[in-house]
Formats: sequence, structure tokens, C-alpha cells
Amino acid sequence: MSAAAPTGKVPRAPADPMESVLAATRALLWISAPSDASSVARDLVEALGGSVVPASQAGPEVLPVDVSVGEGPPLLAAAPPDSPGRGLLERHLPEFLRDAHRAIELVERSARLADDAAVDVLTGLANRRMLGRALGRLRPGDTVIMLDLDHFKAVNDTLGHHEGDLVLRAFGRTIARCVRATDRAGRYGGEEFVVMLQGSAGAEEFLERLRDAWVEDRPRPITFSGGFAEVRGASADALESADRAMYRAKQAGRDRWCGASEEDHT
Repeated sequence: MSAAAPTGKVPRAPADPMESVLAATRALLWISAPSDASSVARDLVEALGGSVVPASQAGPEVLPVDVSVGEGPPLLAAAPPDSPGRGLLERHLPEFLRDAHRAIELVERSARLADDAAVDVLTGLANRRMLGRALGRLRPGDTVIMLDLDHFKAVNDTLGHHEGDLVLRAFGRTIARCVRATDRAGRYGGEEFVVMLQGSAGAEEFLERLRDAWVEDRPRPITFSGGFAEVRGASADALESADRAMYRAKQAGRDRWCGASEEDHT
């Protein structure tokens, strides 16, 4: 809805202002973003006989109440003094906006909880649950890469889990800065990570880039092994194929990667 300047006419009061307030308050239960609450607030202003104007156009008809709820430039409700709409806005709008801000707090809290449930706390990458969802969205021709830090158990056993966590955290950061916006990456479990590339090209280039970046970033001289596979049918099959390829890289001496063979895909 676009903001409109007051017309100078005295707006008529709605037939049932309480019904409008109730409907607007009920609509707050269904918002999914702060911008939704702002839209509901602006609709309510008009339903109560007022209009919405930018704060830069404030005049004597304006109430000092921001109905933008923090979304974009401030917007103020307006109605001529002594008009029915003015009285209704003064009576109902402040309380409604308190409810709107509370609804926004709850939406943002839910979003934070959803993010927390999707993120591996240690590395900041997607967790296994979210990797499963991302795998389900892959298409034939995309690429799955399985990564595993070499001899990681020795770090925990000799230096302690705190040092191991530092290595995992650093590797997560390195992966995050090497993937493209269209790619997905996450911690699969322990010292294993999964990267999903859009399209079949680029796995070798990504792994080269990752190794170079990891040599610069790693807090300990620890290497990684990897395997990659193209999605042909079910994405879970590609993950298993990449896992088999990774173990072949391990068996070949570690600090390397292998592409999936036909045997890996069976």
C-alpha cells in the first residue's frame, strides 16, 4: 500500500471500528515478517478513518505514532482534528502497535530458533538435519563432495578436545569462504563435512581452492581427504558414492581426493 497524504476531507468513521481493530489484531497472529505487521497497521489506519503519510510530510493532522514498525522510513497516521477517525486512532492505534511489536518479537524469536536448529554450533555450517533437506533438493548433474580431516583423532587424543574443536571451527570457516552463494556446505558429523555444488563442473577446482585456503588457515598441520560424485538419481546415492570415493582417497595415502567410479555408484 502506498502512503497517501491527507485529502482535507473529514473521513467518515467506520461502521464498526472494534471489528476492524479485532480483525487487525487477529491478523498479527499470521505474520511471517515485520513487513507484514507494517502492512496490517497501515490497513487499520485507513479502516479507522485515517491515512498514512511519510514523517517528512508531518503536519497538524498527524499523530506522532510510527506505523512502519521499523520497516523502512517512518510512516505516521493522520486524521483531521476533531474528526471521528482522529478519536479512533488515538484510542486504538497505540495499543495495537504495542501488540504489533510483540508479534514481531515472537516472529523473530521463532526465526532465531529455526536458525539454531539448522546450524552446527561449533562450525557455523549447516548441521546434518539441514544437510538432509538440502540433499533432497539436489538435481541430476549436481555434485556432492564428502570431506574428512586426516588423523583427526590423534589431535583429540594428544592435544585434547579443545584443540580439536579449534581445528573443526577453522575448517568450517575455510569451507564457508570457499563455497559460492549457490552451493551448500555443512558438518555431517565428527570430522566429516559435506559440500553440494550446483552443476557437475567445478569439484576439482573447488577442492584445489579449499586446500590452498586450508593451508593458510589451519591452526595445525592437518590435511583432509575428499571424494565427489555427480547426482544421477537419488541424492542419497550420490552421497554414498562420494563417501566411497573419499575412503579410496584415504586408502591411497590421504591428503587427496577421488572422483566416484562406476563401482562407487553401484
